Amino acid sequence: MWQEDGRVDKAEFARQADDVRALLLKWDPIGVLDKPEAADEYDCMIGPLLRLLRDGADANTLHGWIAKERTGHFGLDPNNCGDRALAETLAAYWADRTDDRS
Repeated sequence: MWQEDGRVDKAEFARQADDVRALLLKWDPIGVLDKPEAADEYDCMIGPLLRLLRDGADANTLHGWIAKERTGHFGLDPNNCGDRALAETLAAYWADRTDDRS
């Protein structure tokens, strides 16, 4: 799981990536949830989001990054209330994960 130097082992990283992928698919602003061939559509967001979370980003920071990615990368409308909910869910998820470290 977590190593003494704060790094995460490969198996733990894979679990975290799977968890974040599931949350992104629930968010699903482009509507690919029911398309198995597009299940990896949001994978480009997993690494950056995990990096932000590991660096201590709060829900506001996550919300800003998510909104920017949705508009810049996916070309979608900037007024999506789902972004805030995703950011708060990610922050709560990370808080629960980091509580498990102690």
